[in-house]
Amino acid sequence: MKISLLQQVYKDVLAGIPLARESHHYSSLINLAVEQPPGEESCHQKHLPSTAGGIGSHQDTDMSDVVPATDDLSTSFAHMSSSFCPREVMLLQLTLIKMMVAKAESQEIELHMRQKYCEIFVLLLKEAKIDTKLIHLLGCDDRLLSHMASQSLASLVFFQLKEEDALNVPWLSFSLKALLGFPGNARVADCLWTLASIIKETLKDALVPRAGVLKKLLAPLDAVLEGFFNAILLHHFDSHHYTSPYSEATNNLISFVDLLEALLASRVELELPLRCQRILFLKVSYVLNVISSSIPYVIKKKFILLLKKCVLYKSREDAKSGSLFLETPSLCEDMLALSNAVLQVVNLTWLNQIPVSGKSSSFGSSEAAHGHDSRGGSDQTVLRALSLVVLKALEFKINNSATEAEIKDS
Repeated sequence: MKISLLQQVYKDVLAGIPLARESHHYSSLINLAVEQPPGEESCHQKHLPSTAGGIGSHQDTDMSDVVPATDDLSTSFAHMSSSFCPREVMLLQLTLIKMMVAKAESQEIELHMRQKYCEIFVLLLKEAKIDTKLIHLLGCDDRLLSHMASQSLASLVFFQLKEEDALNVPWLSFSLKALLGFPGNARVADCLWTLASIIKETLKDALVPRAGVLKKLLAPLDAVLEGFFNAILLHHFDSHHYTSPYSEATNNLISFVDLLEALLASRVELELPLRCQRILFLKVSYVLNVISSSIPYVIKKKFILLLKKCVLYKSREDAKSGSLFLETPSLCEDMLALSNAVLQVVNLTWLNQIPVSGKSSSFGSSEAAHGHDSRGGSDQTVLRALSLVVLKALEFKINNSATEAEIKDS
């Protein structure tokens, strides 16, 4: 039975036991049973097998709204009952893909085992077209399957960049189509999240030529990302599409902020001659307008904290402020553009339009703790971040003013 064979492979990979059978055996086991409709290119219409022989996207409605932690999901596979549903088979296959990619990239794994994993991935990519199947899973209604497919796809794309110095063509085509099709193609969150994940994986890997990998990844998307930046931030955010924090439009915007954070991290750590790394600084006025719109508070907060990272020249919250960040002329130019935009709106009534009383969540709850009255309270995190953004913008403007008159004007 296929589930028993997959469970055994899972246990072997988890324990670091060499895979003894030929690579075709393992690639056929891991190959996803996702049927693509003939002649249909849409990334969001999946033909999944029925529950008799595959996975139905609407069969597990109780699971579609909750995405459990991947680690919790993975640990259950070794003890999975023989009475399984096809959906569980696919989840195990997706978990195995991500695990095997991690093993293939690990220097702690013996060379012959890493080579075996690489052989399996070559078969999955070249013969089984696993990347195309993962792309077709991204927009399925089962959120857990979509999430796992995104993780597996990001791992495979980065693996090819690292091992083959090649950018995955199906993924690139999917990304270009999704970004260029916005807003008509409204579901771009999966595309944005996958790209952000690949950037983060690249920055974390100290063994790869990160600048070269990032340039190969971002250069084909550079102009398209700028156009998408304009499109998504020039929306009418007062519309009903953005009133709910759970809407598709809101999900797109949150994923976009995550991508901007990844691009900022790449800018701080590895500057490349790419426009997409600079767009947040050069067109920060779009972000400032979004912050003062009627979008959900959680997105306003994410944008404000992103601006804080910009003015501190930090790629992550745990990183030190970048003292060397401003030694590059282009970075000074970008920070000056950001500072001017911030000071311009502050000189108007922008700050008066920013709410700072959103409820803070505590371990999944938005209610105040017992004995604490949240009425009239302010979100101190947002207050501190806003104050810091304004002060740092003013400091940079003063330090870079050419004349005493400009300093007085600032």
